[in-house]
Amino acid sequence: MEHHNKAVARRFLEETEERNREPAYADLCTPDYVEHDPVMPRESVGRNEAAQVYGELLAAFELRHTAESVVAEGDLVCARFTVRGRHVGEYHGFPPSGRTFEGVPGQVTLRFQEGRIAEAWFNWYLRGLLEQLGAPPGSTL
Repeated sequence: MEHHNKAVARRFLEETEERNREPAYADLCTPDYVEHDPVMPRESVGRNEAAQVYGELLAAFELRHTAESVVAEGDLVCARFTVRGRHVGEYHGFPPSGRTFEGVPGQVTLRFQEGRIAEAWFNWYLRGLLEQLGAPPGSTL
């Protein structure tokens, strides 16, 4: 089961074959999925809100995630990933800059239930992304 969970985790992180994680929430996560991420509007959100926020980020930043390492034990999968992209759309009052960003590090722990992701704890270096885009000091998304 750990091999299956690692494959699902990699597919989820790397936005599926279509390079878009938004539909993966419905396909790969349980209906009662909970995502914990300090970048979200609230620290913990459900599956639909997580997909919506991710869709907004994808539209604004053309995000691409690469899973650098993935380890599993029991029902948990931990992954180290890198985010890259280009700022192509307005997001929370921050107008598109057209700039690219590379090498923004992140980590996630995923809890699985019956082969699907039931809970996720994300932590990624948003400040590094903003710095690469030339955002004013102290700005947040």
